[in-house]
Amino acid sequence: MAFTATQYLFEASALTSTTTATVGSYNVPASTRGMVVAVTVANTSTGNAMNYVDLALFDGSVAYNIGGRKLPVYPGGSVIVAGVEKHVLPTGGSVRATAYATTGLDVVATIVEIT
Repeated sequence: MAFTATQYLFEASALTSTTTATVGSYNVPASTRGMVVAVTVANTSTGNAMNYVDLALFDGSVAYNIGGRKLPVYPGGSVIVAGVEKHVLPTGGSVRATAYATTGLDVVATIVEIT
């Protein structure tokens, strides 16, 4: 069994002020499981706007929110979603970020792939 630590980066910044959409995700490759170690969301907007994000773990059929719904990210701040427990995603699972912002959310997910 091999373990590979990988960081996946995606920007959640391609939205309009009236649309929410899943803007980025990490998908577990075939014949692999992914252990989510931590997810960091940063508000990089230049204004004083509060940004919100939904983070979800998807097991292939159901999405489970982590960090609550519409997680607030203060201007110039960041939120780290991590805990004592580690979430293991099956093949076909994913980490998804849905932003409620026009610009300025960066998401970094640290995932250990188990093959």
